[in-house]
Amino acid sequence: MTTRFPHLRAAIMQQPWAIMPDRLEAIAEVVERRVEGIRLSPEEIASIKGERRPNGVATLFNGDTGQLMDVSAAASGTSPSASVIAVISFFGIVAQHASQVDDISGPGGTSTERVGNSLRAALNDPSVKAIVINFDSPGGNVNGIQVLADEIYNSRGQKPIVAQVNSLCASAAYWVACSCDEIVMTPGAMAGSIGVYSLHQDVSRAVDAAGLKFTFISAGKYKVEGNSFEPLSEEAGQAAQSNVDAFYSDFVSAVARGRGVSVDDVIGGFGEGRVVKDKQAVKAKMADRVDTLDGTIRRLSSAKKSASAKANAVDLLDAQSAAEVPEANNMITDALEGTGSVEAGGAAGPLEASSASASESDAFRRRRHAHRLRSL
Repeated sequence: MTTRFPHLRAAIMQQPWAIMPDRLEAIAEVVERRVEGIRLSPEEIASIKGERRPNGVATLFNGDTGQLMDVSAAASGTSPSASVIAVISFFGIVAQHASQVDDISGPGGTSTERVGNSLRAALNDPSVKAIVINFDSPGGNVNGIQVLADEIYNSRGQKPIVAQVNSLCASAAYWVACSCDEIVMTPGAMAGSIGVYSLHQDVSRAVDAAGLKFTFISAGKYKVEGNSFEPLSEEAGQAAQSNVDAFYSDFVSAVARGRGVSVDDVIGGFGEGRVVKDKQAVKAKMADRVDTLDGTIRRLSSAKKSASAKANAVDLLDAQSAAEVPEANNMITDALEGTGSVEAGGAAGPLEASSASASESDAFRRRRHAHRLRSL
């Protein structure tokens, strides 16, 4: 593979990415063409990357019928009772800022900022009874992903938040999806590609053959390490690997947290960097069920808050879960006052007791909300 702008390609490829490799090559191609003065149309960009239209904003579905709401009905306001399903599209290559999406992905990319804004709007809208994030993405840059994933995870318990894989949820997209309450795979869908990478391209021999020589004038010991005009040194390679490893650790930890499994389970059993098909993903605990987007919307629409049987079941689970974490409130109070203790280790400080109580309370909250979802 040759390139007219090795420094530009290197600047793109050396950043840590949680994306499928062929899509990153497509990004580099689009940017290089733009530098050459070739302005691709949105349709041409979408053709290169297999993407469709601007997204990251919510589409509203009637929570009583499951049907798409027309623009006039949505604009006229909704009833104060929860009657709307908000579907947020998450398509194409992911970047943090909307301007970045426009620069590298055109109308087919996703901005984590836009998705976060749409999520908060749906959570704060009393007419929205449930939120579906509709994924068809190969992943993207790691920037902004952890913030969005944490925000979704911390929003659990307010309203059901369902990730619909329709039909690709890879790398950074799966990082986000795992923070939802539930992952639903459309038949034939693929999910996973858990990993992070960057790429160093050494063009020094090509530069020599062209009779060129590049000399960096720099300050700072490592300022120009890893540049594409010289072989990658062992020290620079180790630094790049350390950076990738740090992002990967954050990635697998978020997946383990969201899916309720251990980090070792994620590293050794969640595809090991491969994407996994619908039923196999469910079997591996990477997803919860197989269903279409329409089926998910109908299921959420049919859930009635007034269903007494479900409410009684939730109350029963609450009582059982509360019994598993006895005197949780007292433990928190003791921690704040510095009186918490542990049997085996003597007196526990406020931080240790508070951390244990918070962990148990969070587990209780997640079990309760998971049960509510299963009741839908």
